[in-house]
Amino acid sequence: MPAWVRLLASAADATNQRKAGEKINRNAGVISRVLNRNYAGSYPEIERLVRAAWGNEDVLCPVWNDTIPLASCMNLRRKKGFPRNAVENLYYQACPACPNNTDTALDQAEETAPCAA
Repeated sequence: MPAWVRLLASAADATNQRKAGEKINRNAGVISRVLNRNYAGSYPEIERLVRAAWGNEDVLCPVWNDTIPLASCMNLRRKKGFPRNAVENLYYQACPACPNNTDTALDQAEETAPCAA
């Protein structure tokens, strides 16, 4: 069992699947399906969310040339809209080309996916 699945299972055991799902902005059904290995969605995305929520991982941020929590990295690069201040502008410019940005591959896969209509 991968370490991130153990983290998710531990979090669900410590509270419940609903609360664990709320922490990663998913519902209890998603948590249940992931733990039972019958989730039809993106496992890499769930892995990133779990690692950010409970993994206590840090990444090297090129904006600050220092480590920041993975959760902060994900939140900053997924921020919607245009930058409202100088710091947000630094992230807005740096995040698309950042080696920590795993969202780029996800965005491209979603854009090239065939239409379900």
